Amino acid sequence: MDKKKFIDNPIISSRVFYPRKVPVPENLPSNIKPLHFDIGSGIIIGGYFFLNDKNLPNILLFHGNGEIALDYYYSVQEIFDCDVNLAVVDFRGYGHSNGEPYYTSLINDATPIYEKFQSWIESKSYNNDIFVFGRSLGSICTAEIGSQEYKNIKGIIFESGFASTFNLMTHLFEVSKSDIDPESIKLYSNDIRIKKFHYPTLIIHGTSDFIIPSSEAHLIYKSLPNKIDKKLVLIEGAGHNNISTFTKEYFDPLCKFIHKHS
Repeated sequence: MDKKKFIDNPIISSRVFYPRKVPVPENLPSNIKPLHFDIGSGIIIGGYFFLNDKNLPNILLFHGNGEIALDYYYSVQEIFDCDVNLAVVDFRGYGHSNGEPYYTSLINDATPIYEKFQSWIESKSYNNDIFVFGRSLGSICTAEIGSQEYKNIKGIIFESGFASTFNLMTHLFEVSKSDIDPESIKLYSNDIRIKKFHYPTLIIHGTSDFIIPSSEAHLIYKSLPNKIDKKLVLIEGAGHNNISTFTKEYFDPLCKFIHKHS
């Protein structure tokens, strides 16, 4: 089977994505700006910008497969304490984005989203320094952006992310190993892109993550070039969906990384 046709097969997509459609709420606080990025081919990507202070750097965050951008409304203050603004964007078919998500759309949409966001903050005369953050499935978008050359990126952050698409498909999504092999989907794997990084990179992962095991965090770290500033933080006892509740262990290294590279 053609590798791209396999990885974008609707059966695979139904295991990978859990889209949740939510319209833009009315009467949002004045510091929360809905985002609408036209990335071409009729696709509009939605999200939200949470303004802390226009002079601070920004996090551009790609969330996990069961989340939407609006979910971060409830945890933004802890991120604000790191002296940043936060932008969270949805995948196709999530939140107020249109279209239908499939695996390679995560890769293909990533850099147009980044470039639209960069143009958007410049149009507002905000600080244009950006940290690109990928949580879980969002690490696909982050790996793609991190493999490119952008002068405004100050650092890359992986949280509960993965390196190997083969491991993701066979461990998490239970695709039969007889159907695929590591070489056949190498082109779509994060670790191939991570080897091209030249940005400072922080990796945060829980030792009790049984959805994406911490071995993937080690593989991300190993795949990063040795010449860059890279740090791996393993949070003892943290799982995949409760990692940020380990407040000190999670936010202390995150804030330190942002302050160091801002």
